[in-house]
Amino acid sequence: MEKHIITIVLNDKPYQLLISIDHLEEEITYRVAPGADENELEGIIPENLEFRANGHVKFDERLRTVESEQIARLIWQEILDKLNP
Repeated sequence: MEKHIITIVLNDKPYQLLISIDHLEEEITYRVAPGADENELEGIIPENLEFRANGHVKFDERLRTVESEQIARLIWQEILDKLNP
């Protein structure tokens, strides 16, 4: 499993996220976890946030809000920009 660190900017403040890339059979899964800013990201980044290579996002349905979907979209775009050549 590959591991990378990406930085996203939320409310004009940068946050580091840990990205674990799991290459399963025919699918790639990107798992997102808070980095050094874990305490500040609690409640902002959904737990168990995962993306499939096709952009399908998976996270706790209880946290599905417009803001969390916008944050997920921002994270996915950063994954695409930084981790895919």
